[in-house]
Amino acid sequence: MKITPLKTNDSSVSETSKTLLIGHHGAGKTTQIRNYEQAYGKGFVISGESGLASVSDCEIDYLPFKSFESPCQDGYSFKQIAAYVMSDDFRAQGYKWICIDSATELSQQCFADVEKEFAGSKNGFEKWGAYSAKITESLKWVRDLPYHVLITCLATEETDDNGQTHYWPMLVQNKVQKMIPALYDHVFCLIRATSTGDDGSAKVKRYLVTDEVRGWHGKTRDPHRRLKPVEDCDDVTELLRRVYMTQAEYENFIKQGAN
Repeated sequence: MKITPLKTNDSSVSETSKTLLIGHHGAGKTTQIRNYEQAYGKGFVISGESGLASVSDCEIDYLPFKSFESPCQDGYSFKQIAAYVMSDDFRAQGYKWICIDSATELSQQCFADVEKEFAGSKNGFEKWGAYSAKITESLKWVRDLPYHVLITCLATEETDDNGQTHYWPMLVQNKVQKMIPALYDHVFCLIRATSTGDDGSAKVKRYLVTDEVRGWHGKTRDPHRRLKPVEDCDDVTELLRRVYMTQAEYENFIKQGAN
C-alpha cells in the first residue's frame, strides 16, 4: 500500500474551529450562540442548562438533554441526541456549527448515570474510570464532528500550595478538569469585569483570555500569533475569524485600523 503524507496547510486542517469556552455564571457564554449563528449560519445546540433565554430572540434549533444515557420519560438523553446528530436526517439540515451548552451539566449527568450503574459496588477506581472514559469519549466525539464546534463550561476555582488561584473547567473529577482543555484547538476564558464610572454608575466590560493569564488557562492554536493574551473583545467568532484569515486578509484588516 502506498502511503502519501498529508500537508499541514491543507484546508481540512483549519476549515472548522474547535473551541472550549470557560467562564463564570453570567459571563455571557450562552450569548456566543447568537454570534455563531451570525458568523457561520445555521447551527444546532445540545442544551443541558435550561438557560437559553439570552438567545430567545433567535431562531436556533436545539434539543435539551435530561440525562447522559439513562432513559427519560419527559425528554432526551445525551446519547439519544448524539445518535440523531449522526443520522441522515441531521446531515440533511445543513448545519454549519454545533454547540454543547454546557459541558458542566453534561459531566454531572454522566457521573449521575455512572453512579447508578455502580450502585452497591465498592470498586471506586472502576467507577471513576468508567466516568472518565465516557465523558472524554463524548467530548472527543463532538470535537471530531465536521462542523464548527463550541463547548461552553462553567469555571471553577482551585488554590495551589503557593496560594495561587487557578480557574479550570467545572467538570466532575479533578483529572478530567485538567485533561479536557487539551482536546480543543482553542480554549478561551470569558471574563466579566465591573467598575464604577465617574457618575457612580456601574460599568460592565467583557474580555476574552487566550493564554495563561492570572490563573486562567486559555490557549489558542494560532500559527501566526495574531491574538493577544487578553483581547478587548467578547465575541469568540471575531477572534476565530482573525486566526483563520489569510495573510492578505489580515494585512487588510490591520490597514483598516483594527487592533
